[in-house]
Amino acid sequence: MRHRPRSVWFALGTGVIVTVIVAAVVLVPVIGLVTSAAAAAPLVDFPVGGMIATVVGGYALAAGFLALILRIRRGAAAWICSVAAVIAAVIVSIYPLAASAIAVANQAGETIPTVVEWVGRLQQLLP
Repeated sequence: MRHRPRSVWFALGTGVIVTVIVAAVVLVPVIGLVTSAAAAAPLVDFPVGGMIATVVGGYALAAGFLALILRIRRGAAAWICSVAAVIAAVIVSIYPLAASAIAVANQAGETIPTVVEWVGRLQQLLP
């Protein structure tokens, strides 16, 4: 049985550490921002279920890439899996911002015609 080269272990360690750092430095503030926006705008329909599913699925994918490193015996392939795990973590950490922005834009698209209609009604009531 061959032993794994050091590069495989370094790739695994680096991938785990950077993925945890991404979760702490990117995901936690994004979740805080999205929750504060949801609290400030309670009438906006934020896709919370989709956000949760995407983040959990993305981090499960990242964990899968990192677990795959345990089966690999080549350093280059291990580094590819490590980088893929970090990229997956970054993408799903930023996704809630995009989903929130889309939800707010959709809500604004429905709100502006309503406000214009109210202003028109008010103008009709005033002499």
